Parts: sequence; structure tokens; C-alpha cells
Amino acid sequence: MAMSSENGIKITGTLLRLVAMIVGVAAAYFLTIQSLRVELAAKAESSVVEKLDKKLDNIEVILNERMVSKEQFYQFSNNIETRLSRIEYRLGGTTGDKVGKSQSKP
Repeated sequence: MAMSSENGIKITGTLLRLVAMIVGVAAAYFLTIQSLRVELAAKAESSVVEKLDKKLDNIEVILNERMVSKEQFYQFSNNIETRLSRIEYRLGGTTGDKVGKSQSKP
């Protein structure tokens, strides 16, 4: 069974099946390649997310180890204030006033 086109080319059923098969194989090839690309992109993305998650965990650990809590800072601040008050008391408390007055007089 032969079909003829306007240009005079005869297309047989066998040739038509061959062209359909070639187009099917090409479509399967490109779909497979696209599927592999999508899978690799998903794996790469999950790998990047895992790396970022690990880095964030490390940062959280560092912050927890090296940072002080508000209570610890408040205790430290009170401790420093108490020590400075004792030092000021031992120095006489008015030493700064006397030094300032002695420097202002010629």
C-alpha cells in the first residue's frame, strides 16, 4: 500500500513505521536524559541542604558554647560593679576630686 504526496515521493507503510520507530526512540532517549537531569538536580539540592544544615548546627554549637546567658552576664556585671566600688572605696572615694583640684590650681 503506497501513498504518494504532491511532490511525487512515495511513502510505504514500512517506511512510515520506521520513521515512527525512530521518533519514538528519540523521544524515549530525550525523556530519559531529562529524567536523569531532574534526579541529579534533586540529589545535588538535597546534598547542598544537608551541608548547610550541618554548618548551621555547628554555628549553633559554637554560639551555645561561647555565648553567656543573660543571667551569667548580669552576675558578671554585678561582680565587676562590686569590685570597682571596693577599689573606689579603698582609694578614698574622693581621690579623683582632690587630683582634679590640685591640677586646676597653678
